[in-house]
Amino acid sequence: MSESDSFDARAFHAQFDIAMIVACDRNGVIGHDGDLPWHLPGDLKHFMRSTKGCPVIMGRKTYTSLDKPLPARLNIVVSHAMDDPGVEGVVVVRDLEAAKSVAADAIRDESMQGPIWIAGGGTIYRQMLDEADLVVRTAVDAEVAGDAHFPALNAESWDRVREEFHPTDDRHRYGYTIEWWVERVQG
Repeated sequence: MSESDSFDARAFHAQFDIAMIVACDRNGVIGHDGDLPWHLPGDLKHFMRSTKGCPVIMGRKTYTSLDKPLPARLNIVVSHAMDDPGVEGVVVVRDLEAAKSVAADAIRDESMQGPIWIAGGGTIYRQMLDEADLVVRTAVDAEVAGDAHFPALNAESWDRVREEFHPTDDRHRYGYTIEWWVERVQG
């Protein structure tokens, strides 16, 4: 499937409560030395379009890797060590329960739309995977060195419901496939 399909990703995402968004290589690598191990402008555009207007939960290392807070989003940073930076649109909390509460309040108050997005890093992904009901994973066609990883999705718990392939080109060193994984309803 391609971007030209009539798929409305924002409307699809809104059906879910907690969604993860991640880019990883074939081995689950998501980062190296606190940074992304690739530059994929199309995937960054996808990330920005998907999360705009929503609360985004991330760890301190993910937050500090950004040049600036993600605009038009509520940036919720989970950290035991970081103080609140006093920047509009950024809230620092001490644990994931507080992060989920802040995000849910923003959606309930209608200052933000759903879902609550989980944007990394590796520790946050591992801690939240069992609570997510949607994973939007960019599978980068590469094997790179890294020190942060996304956990493997259990095929018995998740169904891939859509994918969009993006080939290499003059702006993208690696090809990639954006995959939408939905939690399988057990019953």
